[in-house]
Amino acid sequence: MQASNEWFVADAENEGKPLIVRGRLFLDTLRLSGRFTTRIALVWQYDGDSKGLPTDKETRGLDLLNEQLRQALEEQEEAVLTAIFIGNRAARYEYYSTSAEIFGRVVEQAFANYPPLPIQIGAENDPEWKHYIETVEQFAIQP
Repeated sequence: MQASNEWFVADAENEGKPLIVRGRLFLDTLRLSGRFTTRIALVWQYDGDSKGLPTDKETRGLDLLNEQLRQALEEQEEAVLTAIFIGNRAARYEYYSTSAEIFGRVVEQAFANYPPLPIQIGAENDPEWKHYIETVEQFAIQP
C-alpha cells in the first residue's frame, strides 16, 4: 500500500477552544480501491493545558504511540490514517480500514506492552469516504 505522506494543517475551534486539524492528501487511489470501507475513530483523552491542547510531554506520547499504530496498520495494509483532530482535551485519529475487527486486533497487538490506555474506538461504514472528503473540503481547500 502506497499512501501519500502529504498533509495539510488547519487551525479551527471546537466549543470555543482551539482545534488543530491535520489531514492526509492525495488518497484517491486508496479511496477508490473499495478496500477500505470502514471509518474508524480512535479517541485518546489527555489532561492538556488551559486551552485544552496537549502538553509537550503528552504530545510526545501521543505522537509516539500513534506512529507505532499507524506503521503497524499501514504495513499490514489493514488501514490508512487520514486525519488527526487535536483539541478540547482529546486527540481523534481517523482511519479507513478493511474491517473494525482486524483494526481492533492490530491495536491490541501494537499496545500490548503498555498499561491500559485512555482510548475509545468507534467504527462506521463509509465506503465512499464521505467524512474524509468533507474534512478535506472544509479544512484543506481554500476558496
